[in-house]
Amino acid sequence: MSKRIGIIAVLAVLALCVASTGARADDIQTIGEYNGAAIHLDPGPYDPPTVIGTFNILAGDASATISGFFGNSVVGNSSGVQVFLGSILVAECVEFTACYTSGAAWADTLSAGQLASLGTGPVNVTAVQTSQFVVRLGVTTLDQVPAPEPGSMALLGVGILGLAAVKFAKR
Repeated sequence: MSKRIGIIAVLAVLALCVASTGARADDIQTIGEYNGAAIHLDPGPYDPPTVIGTFNILAGDASATISGFFGNSVVGNSSGVQVFLGSILVAECVEFTACYTSGAAWADTLSAGQLASLGTGPVNVTAVQTSQFVVRLGVTTLDQVPAPEPGSMALLGVGILGLAAVKFAKR
């Protein structure tokens, strides 16, 4: 019995070593606050689409969450604006809604498929002004969640085998 437990312990340590190599934590990136160029009154024209920063998309991630705030430390609200990550609309502040009058937090979760559609490498975050006054955005954050590594699956497999072995040994 103790020999089997010893073998299971060795397998578990080996699996932990395999799982720890190559695994990575979430990748979190930020873009600083943004203030539009000038005050624009209806009916426009407004600021042209403006790149406010760039995120580096990593290959093979399971999902990502992009978040930010309409308004910033200069003024706590924003004009109407659409925020895009590459070609994906991730946030929108509509004229005369809460984000327009008093600011608001926003967030969007992207699937693995959406991330794959962006490709890997640098992807622009773009603000498109849709109503009067000034676009103001707080810090924008992208949190990419890696897909499970093969080592994690190996660790899970060894754990299941260990439980089966202990159960078998009790018979």
